[in-house]
Amino acid sequence: MDRRQLYRIIDANANRAREGLRVVEEVIRFVLEEPDITARLKTIRHDLTRALGTFPNSDLLSARNSEEDVGRRLYHEEEGRRTGYEEIVRVNMRRTEEAIRALEEFSKVIDSRLGENFKDIRFQLYSLEKEVGKKTGAVERRKAIRDWKLYVILDRDLIGDRDPLEIAKAAASAGAKVIQWRDKEGSAREAVKVVSHLKQDKSLKNIKIIINDRVDLTLAAGADGVHLGQEDLPISEARKILGEEKIIGVSTHNVEEALQAEKEGADYISLGPILYTQTKKDVGAPLGVKKISQVKKSVKLPLIVIGGITEGNIGEVRRAGADAVAVASAILKTKDIIKTTKDLLNKFEAKL
Repeated sequence: MDRRQLYRIIDANANRAREGLRVVEEVIRFVLEEPDITARLKTIRHDLTRALGTFPNSDLLSARNSEEDVGRRLYHEEEGRRTGYEEIVRVNMRRTEEAIRALEEFSKVIDSRLGENFKDIRFQLYSLEKEVGKKTGAVERRKAIRDWKLYVILDRDLIGDRDPLEIAKAAASAGAKVIQWRDKEGSAREAVKVVSHLKQDKSLKNIKIIINDRVDLTLAAGADGVHLGQEDLPISEARKILGEEKIIGVSTHNVEEALQAEKEGADYISLGPILYTQTKKDVGAPLGVKKISQVKKSVKLPLIVIGGITEGNIGEVRRAGADAVAVASAILKTKDIIKTTKDLLNKFEAKL
């Protein structure tokens, strides 16, 4: 094999690997703010530098011919588009792994023992990729949750004989981005039927559908996530069952419960009841609006407040720090769901 061609291949893939690792490190350091993972990635970069030190730098630079590299003119359409941090990490991790695999193979031409160093680095990256992927996925989910603003709860007792699908479509057409199905007394069969209809309706394709309490029904109905109470399945167990992509929200009533939910990996927390409500009979005394700011200062998770929220007080809870408000009676007891939904959103989005 021509030694100059060989060094061109090694040089090109060394550059690809270093560049990919640097991009991933920036996300870990500045977006995830994970010092331990950042340190591990730096160690991998240093291991790569040592492995590349086997090749004389002068030979690599001498073989480099960027101007005439045919790959320079090839640019796939997808390379010009990124949907978020999760995709940035995924693409650059894959690029780095492929480059290191190439280094592993072509280094064997020089010395069969050199491939072991790159193989070890590659397997370190496989483990790191899985861990970072979980965390960047959570970042993307939480970013989207902060944009919900209005969290509509379809409570079976309040709906009565009306069609849940028609109510959901009306709320969605007015700007709602998330719907929760809540039925404490109904059968699992009905819950799966209702939520399946919601998920299959084309007009709701961009709406997140959450099921209250039931992890099993979340899977069975293909819902986007589950909302758990303090007495429900632990977050860690729910995550094992649902996987990394489903949304998990948790009801909290104080700072301690909010911190615990964040520690265990919840995607959002609800806080309530903030004000007096008759929607749920098993809730405690109102926490008061001041509790919102206390919890908001303590956790980084999206904060959804619930309990007695109306058009008259939605601005107050927003100013206290709520990322979104959950409503049931405020919408389900009105005659014009579309108008009420719009009015609530407008008041929530009004300047603070």
